[in-house]
Amino acid sequence: MKNFKYISVLILAVSFVFTSCNDDDDTMEVILPTQNIVEIAQANGFTSLAAALTKANLVDALQTSGKFTVFAPTNEAFDNLLAAIGQTSIDDVPASVLEKILLYHVVQGEVMSGDVTAGNVPTLAGENIALTTAGGIKVNSASVIMPYDVAATNGVIHTINEVLVPPTIAPFVNSVLEPAYFSENFTTLIAAAAKANLVDALLNTPNLTIFAPTNDAFAASGLDLNALSAEAIANVLTYHVVGAKVLSSGIPRDAATLNGAKLWFSLVSSGNFINGDTQIVAVDIESGSGVVHVINKVLLPPTGNLVETAVALSASGEFTSLVAALTRTAIEGTAAQNLITVLSGNGPFTVFAPTNAAFQALLDSNPAWNGLGDIPLETLIAVLTYHVVPAKAFDKDVAGALDANNMLPTANGAKLTFDVANFKINTNTSIIGVNTNASNGVIHVIDKVLLP
Repeated sequence: MKNFKYISVLILAVSFVFTSCNDDDDTMEVILPTQNIVEIAQANGFTSLAAALTKANLVDALQTSGKFTVFAPTNEAFDNLLAAIGQTSIDDVPASVLEKILLYHVVQGEVMSGDVTAGNVPTLAGENIALTTAGGIKVNSASVIMPYDVAATNGVIHTINEVLVPPTIAPFVNSVLEPAYFSENFTTLIAAAAKANLVDALLNTPNLTIFAPTNDAFAASGLDLNALSAEAIANVLTYHVVGAKVLSSGIPRDAATLNGAKLWFSLVSSGNFINGDTQIVAVDIESGSGVVHVINKVLLPPTGNLVETAVALSASGEFTSLVAALTRTAIEGTAAQNLITVLSGNGPFTVFAPTNAAFQALLDSNPAWNGLGDIPLETLIAVLTYHVVPAKAFDKDVAGALDANNMLPTANGAKLTFDVANFKINTNTSIIGVNTNASNGVIHVIDKVLLP
């Protein structure tokens, strides 16, 4: 309280309009304020307001010659706001959000306290504030306190004990979107949610879990949000949301998302991962009825099952031999041997997919095999099913899934032996690509065909 009294006296001394008597001619001399609104804030203890104005790029606007009435929150008021929205510094809050909040504190024209009347008044933010005068002046729920009627060259300042939150921003406070909306690190996520028309649904649906990619994660993803439709963005974003509150202590093996596709979790000693590659870097940011976990990559929903994914990959020229081999089982085999049907089923499966070069090396190993059609069908099926593990195992999961002999059972009935340290299978086959996610499994790329 002493600090406010000191500030009040200081501001009154340097900024108020007052009159004095000239001894020589007994005339009245008017002393005009010499500082504008921003200069008064900067010089007289409103350090948080001054910092917010600078961050929001509003300094020049409030130094113009126009007349403004500014309701100036105290430093303590800004501290209370930051605590309420889970931030530690004004620098953590996006400039666009600060701009909306600050403009909500500014009224066009100069209104002294004695001229205030009750009613709704438009602000420069385009939203009204409610003024009341019974028992002292209030702005919404905030009280006007000393110092007030602080004259500036371009208006007047009244001190208030709370930061005013515009009606369009208030719904984000204490909601599952609060941690992202009020953080400089998630502006891309919020912009994407707005473009996808998901904001209202996320604000009004209780008990959600959001896996929130940072701005850096969006930048690294290569997604051009400006070029994508609202529907396409919504398809991606809903894959980041689980329709239940899931704290880090209760993360399951898999969870359905609002997208309809599942997320798969690997909780290992090196960290917690989603779909093999995306790391959860911060957990349990609770807000409202929901919770936010921060992730370092954008999650892309699978676009098809294992067969559809393999076919899509073959469009680039790779994996055409694998697709041809699977197709042959569908054409020539029995219903039980039709691996197109099997690998299009519910699964889950893990497929170790040999490259075209690996299949060519297999053909070269037998002079009688000039093409995949020369391999006996039973042999081909035995080889292909030896590449399929009847479980979904991302690269982070393999070590924990192995038996005491470092082996995994396959759909063939035989087992694969893993060298986890070097990520090899059966001693001489290297895993050269990992974690291509499909709706019913995952594909890892290998450089040799595995022989049972």
